[in-house]
Amino acid sequence: MTNAPPKVPSQRTIVVFGSLTAVMLLVVLINGLRSNLASQLSESSHRVNEVALNVAQMMRTPLRASANAVTFVAEESGRFQRTAPEQSDVLLKDIVAEILRRQPQILSINFIDTSTPGQASSPPGPESGAWTSCDIYIPSAEKTLCFGAIAKTPRGWTLPIAASVGEHRWITEDIQIAALKRSVANVPNTDDVFFEVVDGHGGVIAQGGNLDAAGAAAHDLGEPWWVQKVFRLHTSTPLRATAAVGLYPFTAVAGMTYPTALAPWRKQVAAAALLYFFYLLAFVYLLRVMTRSARMQRYYIQSLQAKSVDLHTAQRVGRTAIWKLSDHAKGFECTDEGEEIFGLPHGQTTASTKEFLALVLPSDRPLLINHLKTAWKSSEPLRAEFHIKRADGSVRRLSAGGQVVTDAAGTKRMTGTVVDVTEQWEARQQQAESEHRFRSLFEHNPLPFWVFDASSLRFLEVNDAAVRAYGYTREEFLAMTIMDIRDPEDHAKVAEDLASPREARHPAKVWTHKTKEGKSIDVRIHTADIAFNGCPARLILAEDVTSHLAGERELAYLASHDLITRLPNQHALIGWMDGLIAQNSAFDVAYLQLLGMDAIADTFGINVSAGILQAVAERLMRLIGDGEFLATVTHEAFVLAATSGHLTYAKLQAAAHCVTEPLYYKDTQHQIDVVIGVASHPQDGVESDVLFGRAALASHAHLRSDRSIHYFDPSIAKNSREKLHFAASLKRAVKRHEFEMHFQPMTNYPDMRVIGLEALIRWPQEDGTLISPTDFIPICEESGLILPLGKWVLNQVAKASRELKDAGFDNLPISINISPTELRSNDLVANLRAVREAYSLGNNAIHIELTESSLIEHRDKAVAVMKQLRSDGFAVALDDFGTGFSSLSYLRDLPIDMLKIDQAFIRNVDWDVRSATICDAIIALGKSLKIRVIAEGIERSSQYRWLYQHGCDGAQGFYLGKPERLSAFLARRTPEKSRAP
Repeated sequence: MTNAPPKVPSQRTIVVFGSLTAVMLLVVLINGLRSNLASQLSESSHRVNEVALNVAQMMRTPLRASANAVTFVAEESGRFQRTAPEQSDVLLKDIVAEILRRQPQILSINFIDTSTPGQASSPPGPESGAWTSCDIYIPSAEKTLCFGAIAKTPRGWTLPIAASVGEHRWITEDIQIAALKRSVANVPNTDDVFFEVVDGHGGVIAQGGNLDAAGAAAHDLGEPWWVQKVFRLHTSTPLRATAAVGLYPFTAVAGMTYPTALAPWRKQVAAAALLYFFYLLAFVYLLRVMTRSARMQRYYIQSLQAKSVDLHTAQRVGRTAIWKLSDHAKGFECTDEGEEIFGLPHGQTTASTKEFLALVLPSDRPLLINHLKTAWKSSEPLRAEFHIKRADGSVRRLSAGGQVVTDAAGTKRMTGTVVDVTEQWEARQQQAESEHRFRSLFEHNPLPFWVFDASSLRFLEVNDAAVRAYGYTREEFLAMTIMDIRDPEDHAKVAEDLASPREARHPAKVWTHKTKEGKSIDVRIHTADIAFNGCPARLILAEDVTSHLAGERELAYLASHDLITRLPNQHALIGWMDGLIAQNSAFDVAYLQLLGMDAIADTFGINVSAGILQAVAERLMRLIGDGEFLATVTHEAFVLAATSGHLTYAKLQAAAHCVTEPLYYKDTQHQIDVVIGVASHPQDGVESDVLFGRAALASHAHLRSDRSIHYFDPSIAKNSREKLHFAASLKRAVKRHEFEMHFQPMTNYPDMRVIGLEALIRWPQEDGTLISPTDFIPICEESGLILPLGKWVLNQVAKASRELKDAGFDNLPISINISPTELRSNDLVANLRAVREAYSLGNNAIHIELTESSLIEHRDKAVAVMKQLRSDGFAVALDDFGTGFSSLSYLRDLPIDMLKIDQAFIRNVDWDVRSATICDAIIALGKSLKIRVIAEGIERSSQYRWLYQHGCDGAQGFYLGKPERLSAFLARRTPEKSRAP
């Protein structure tokens, strides 16, 4: 049974107890101070009374002596008057002298006769009223004394005393005030008490004690208000006392100020306040300590709770539980995490030993029981792994550890932890299988495998493939290091590679190894760091790449050289130029563009073209010197590059001569032209590809020039950029269909009736201008935009033809120009059929116009397409006739319906004999072949009349009508004025 934890008072209890204690302490201190205040005031009052009595007593002595002296003289004077009147004066003088000698406080003794005339300057008699009192009766002398007011004499302040001698005779004496003051100078207990002696008139005879307090006595003798208000004393305690000085008319007054009287008590108050302050300070400190302790306690409690949660979480995540096994009915217990591990029902963490063992697989149960019995009897630690089958049918492997313990009551039980190690056990199984597979892979791999020690570099294991590849036996390998199969020159590199960190190593590096026979082989090494028998080692796979590297070297050569000329290619050229640029060296680049190579390949075949290219390369190689570089960049271009000063104009002329000199190859003679473009570094560019491009641009920009050598000029690049920009804008225009169609009429003779329209494309600009097709159609031909543009034009023409028919212009054909590229494509006929069907057009609605030059370049293809068009009902016209220099036999075989005479012959037909003769012959030729002839470019009436007179079939030109939009044409024309022939 465990002891209950000690009860610790709560913070609230301590606060209440401490506060009550503070109140009680305050009450006790106030009561104590109140009692001390009363005692202090009583003591001070007693001291004041005592001082007053002492002063009166001490003052009475000199006064009594003086009074006795005067009364003695008075008595003796009377006696002498009675017994010896004649000698009385002498005798009295002797007595007075003796008294003055013995009593120094008496300054003088005089006799006064008040009845004698002329005594006005003498002291007055007692009846004058100048004396303080004259009723002082001395019983021993049976005399009455008179005391006068103190007066200042040449000998100081004095106090007069008088005694009666007879009816009109008095005896007086003057007492020194200073002597009286000396008599009270040593009054005891006057450090904080002041005193004074006053006569009947209130005059101060003597003062003493604390004279500083005497100055404040008039203000501070009153009792402070707080004495009764705060401490509520029953009676007021005066701090002033008086005492009569015997029978004499003097009073002794003593007093003490309250501040002086309360000074000791104030120290007690300060001590009590300090005590109370220290108590409060200690109480506040205790509260702070307790608050901090409570906060720390809460922190530790929360930390313990968090740690407990973390422990449970860790046990749950780590599949760990704590278990206990005892010999009572519910012998098996476990923590909540064990519920999931053992598969117990929800909320159950206990079971009998029999129920627990029933969970263990029968195959593992006997061994586990044996382990439990042994550990229970011997109290040795339990270590066991076993399988259990949970209620859901899953089988898990558990690892249990425990120890027998005995508690204070003598109860014996076994406790420990259990961990679900199913995944780890499966991982170990997989690892064992992996090791088996690795061993099998290692031994039976066809590639050489070995393991070497990372520190000693000795071989630890090799496979049979390594034995076969290197010629060493396994025993020889195991007695060697990896340096023994390396060339001695590579030892330093090998050591450096071995010392480098793993992340810095090349993943698959090629090394040269030596076989037992001394043969060198190139191997690609694949490495991995492993632990072999507990020691750091490396696993090596050696891939023989000797043949592969030879192939790679061949591929590298092919990648940097032209296959035909065996010269470096463009890639190698760029590398050479990059090297010079890196060195900041000046150099020149000449781009040699060969002209006519395509024609040679088309005419004589690719082999002849390749042979000629090789021959030209051999000629150029003879010109190459130090600091120069020759490369083949295309099948019709070379580049000659050289450091600055080598590529002179004479050198370039020599290169041009090498190319243009007639060349014989396989019984054929060839004449090749060349255009050379030259660019220089750094004037024309600081990058190799830019220099290459500018040299090529200088060449390509002058393909039709009479000169062979051309140097790069910035204007060439500017024109090229403008052309590229124009091409880009053109491509965007084609994509967005920014073009429009204009239509120019064709008429008959002589009434100028419209017999057809020619569709002409225009490109409108933002400023309202139109770009002619002669400016952008060639670029469309070069860039391949002609096909989508032609398809769009064909669609627009078909739509216009539909509009003409709807407007009443039945069977008015529209001619459309077809480019050579469209003619060569396989989609022309299909596109024409598609638009004709889409717009329900007749066979004669669209006429096709082909240029003579396109027919000459691709004769067979053009003739086949023309025949197919005519069979589909499309009329075909030969445009710009007379400019292609075609033969008449060729014209005879063409399946055409119309000839259109080029405007170059029409321009001067009305006055130039040559032009008229040619046009007359063309008209006659058309009529003989039964082909209609139409004249283009008619701008004057005289041209129109001449053509009419010579039998031309149709006319077209500005004289008859300019190209315009279809809407404008329909607005000015009526169907009655237009008809098809």
